[in-house]
Parts: sequence; C-alpha cells; structure tokens
Amino acid sequence: MAENENKNEIAEAKTTALSTFDDSLLSGGTGLEETTTEDFAIPFIRVLQPMSPQLQKKHGSFVEGASAGDLYNTVTGEAFDGDKGISIIPCAYNKKYIEWIPREKGGGLVNAGHDISILSKCTRDDESRRYYTPEGNEIVETAQFFILVVAGETAQQAVLAFTSTQLGVSRKWLTMLRMARVQNSKGESVEAPMFAYTYRLTTTTQSNDKGSWNGYSINQEGATDMSLAMMAKDFMGAARSGDVEVKQEQQNDIVSDTI
Repeated sequence: MAENENKNEIAEAKTTALSTFDDSLLSGGTGLEETTTEDFAIPFIRVLQPMSPQLQKKHGSFVEGASAGDLYNTVTGEAFDGDKGISIIPCAYNKKYIEWIPREKGGGLVNAGHDISILSKCTRDDESRRYYTPEGNEIVETAQFFILVVAGETAQQAVLAFTSTQLGVSRKWLTMLRMARVQNSKGESVEAPMFAYTYRLTTTTQSNDKGSWNGYSINQEGATDMSLAMMAKDFMGAARSGDVEVKQEQQNDIVSDTI
C-alpha cells in the first residue's frame, strides 16, 4: 500500500507543483502564441491491463511502478492507483463510431468522425459482436466524456472513453447525471448541469464468459467547488463548439480496456 500511496503523491506533485518566477520574465509572452488547438493533445485516462505496453519493461511506453488496474494519463505518462482512484468532473459528452485497423493487421486510426449510420454499411460478427467495414476495419462504438481531473485546487482537462463492456458503465453514469438535481436561486429543484457534482473514478476487476479485465467504477463524491465549476463550464463550451482537439491516435498504444 505504501508503494501505491507514493505513486499517487508523485503523480499529483508533477501535476500541481508551481515554480516561482521573476515578474520580469513573465512580460514577454509564453512562446505559445502561435499555437492552435490542433497543436495540443488532450490526454485520455485509460485503465492499464496486464498486457499493456506501459507494464512491459522493454517497451518504450514502460511506466516505472505502474500496475494492472492503474489509471493512466496518455499525455503525461502518469499512473494512478486504481483502488484509490482520482477525482473527476464531467463536463461534456458525445458518442462516436471510430474506425480502426485491427491490431492483428498492424492497428491504427482510420476515421474518428463516423456516426451510427456507418453500421448499416458494416457486417456484424455474431461471435465477437463487433462491426467490420467492407475493407475489414473495425467500427468501435465509443462513449466519450470530456472531464476535469482534480488535483487540489487545480484541474487538468482529459477525455474518458468507454467501449465494449464499459459502455454499461457509461450508461449507468449518464443515468446518475440525468437524475442529479440542484437548487436554483428561487429555491426550486432543477436538473443539474453535469459538472455540478464531482465523482471518484476507480477501477475494479470485471468478467464475463470470455475472461476478466480491469474496468471503471464511478461514484459521486459531492458538490463541485465553485471555482472548479466555472472551469468545467468553460471546458463544456469548448468541447461543444469543437475547440477541443481529441487525438484518438493516443489510444493505439493501449491494450483494450475489456475483452
């Protein structure tokens, strides 16, 4: 347990630590003025499985101290203890049907912009219950939540994607979000914006007749702090308007969350 606690402390320190800078060095800009949203990668939060490259010592993505069941940030490379979990705020949601080259054929992203109509052009494999295009690529139904990962008084933008059996976890969370209520200035109970409450994201061992894997578990923690709620509302607006660039390619280096 001490090792897991230390792992989370290190990850949080990397995220929240601030350097003190002389004001004279802050007046000339940041050097990032010419960047656009396409230049940045919003990280995905994924669950590490026993065969994930992040757990293979000779792989370039190896993460020292990480274990199966940990939560992994695809941009910072940080791993968080899956039992302890992380605090998150949901900000926006969408459903995508993403086209991938099967891993046995080399893997890789083909198209991240499909809607449900693509399934009418696909063949369904009854055994795996997966859909394939005429070219042999797989269409993966993907529920995406744009979230803030909370670390103290700060938060980092990220994406939490659910596929396969984890779509059931997504549906359960969406139901929780739809049922959430808040009180307005008139004292009336109204439907809450999805960022009104903060949630604890942990992992748990799940299984079916094909085997077992590490999956997500989500539980409500409490009301979101006002300053974080303002950040969440801004992120919601950016995600809805398309100002947030989601680079699905980041997921190509991760073993699937489920079987």
